Amino acid sequence: MSDRDLVQELKATIADLQEEKDSLSKTISSKERRIKQITLKLEHATQDVKSVGHRIAEKDKEIVQLHAKLETKEGLLKEALNKIKEIRDDSTDPNPENPELD
Repeated sequence: MSDRDLVQELKATIADLQEEKDSLSKTISSKERRIKQITLKLEHATQDVKSVGHRIAEKDKEIVQLHAKLETKEGLLKEALNKIKEIRDDSTDPNPENPELD
């Protein structure tokens, strides 16, 4: 091969490598944009999860409060039922020993 052929071959190789470099550069840019998009979606999803977590915590507190109120009301209801039962038992007792009734 002559020097001229070698120079032509070198120029062709350089042109091919330049095209390959440009193609890879475009691919890298495209992938970087995609990574940024996915990162943004991940950040939004993370914020949504945190928000939902806070809302769940609030609802859990509300449930605990409602459960405490329910237990209190059930206790009061049992006391009231016991008092009503005692009153009925006293009024139907044939042999009252209660000095209040005398």
